[in-house]
Amino acid sequence: MPEHCALLTADTIESGGTRPEHLGTIPHLVETIVAEASSEVGLAENVHRNGQFSGDGFLRAYPSQYLPALIDLVASIDALLIGHNLSAKPEIRLRIALHLGPLPTEFGLYRPNIDVCRLLEADEFHALVERWRSSLPIDRFTTALILSDDAHRAVFGGDYTRSITRHDFGPVNIKHKEFDQQAWVRIAGVNPAQLTEPPRETPTASSEPVDDRRSAGHSISNGGGNQGIQIAGDGNHVEQQPRQVHVNNLVGENNYGISTGHVSGSINYKTGESR
Repeated sequence: MPEHCALLTADTIESGGTRPEHLGTIPHLVETIVAEASSEVGLAENVHRNGQFSGDGFLRAYPSQYLPALIDLVASIDALLIGHNLSAKPEIRLRIALHLGPLPTEFGLYRPNIDVCRLLEADEFHALVERWRSSLPIDRFTTALILSDDAHRAVFGGDYTRSITRHDFGPVNIKHKEFDQQAWVRIAGVNPAQLTEPPRETPTASSEPVDDRRSAGHSISNGGGNQGIQIAGDGNHVEQQPRQVHVNNLVGENNYGISTGHVSGSINYKTGESR
């Protein structure tokens, strides 16, 4: 039986919209950033096999014991992309998929290769990426990672990762061609509890006419000893004394009533005329 491998594939988000003079630099930039991030998490360049270049991304297979490091790799890529995107062109943002499955040593097309590509290409994943790409501040959106359920259960069955935890992922049902499974998505800068929530609609201004009678100014002045009184208004001054409360209340804006228990003293309620 073939040994299980961790399969990593990635592509560049919106690479087709890159200016022509920058388009040819994308493969080198991606390769450089991934190589530096790999070094940071202890992944040597020679540990992966079956590497395939896809134009604006890549597909690689690693021995299964490197799966935790591959997940932490994404956090290192995030930090490197933030620095790059603030200072250089073209800006790079990556979609990344990780899967775990049995992979023969001979170069070829196998089920795990297909499944990791199905994850990366799934409409549900692309929809989440597009939604949050347009919602997050441009300097915060760096990577979107989708993890197969097999990989998720294997790596988070114990405490194997250092930078990224199970709590950074939200579940998403993926159905793409023959692939129909639950997967787990992490988008840098997004609370996983909000990952699949519908976008919040911006409240629209009410078209109903305003009741001018409620816009007239009111003033209230009162004084005396009050017990159990509740007065809502602006500019209240409350002085606590034994057995009673003295309230001096000067109110601007609008007031429509007073709720009180027992009042000892006087209340003058003057209402401006409606316009």
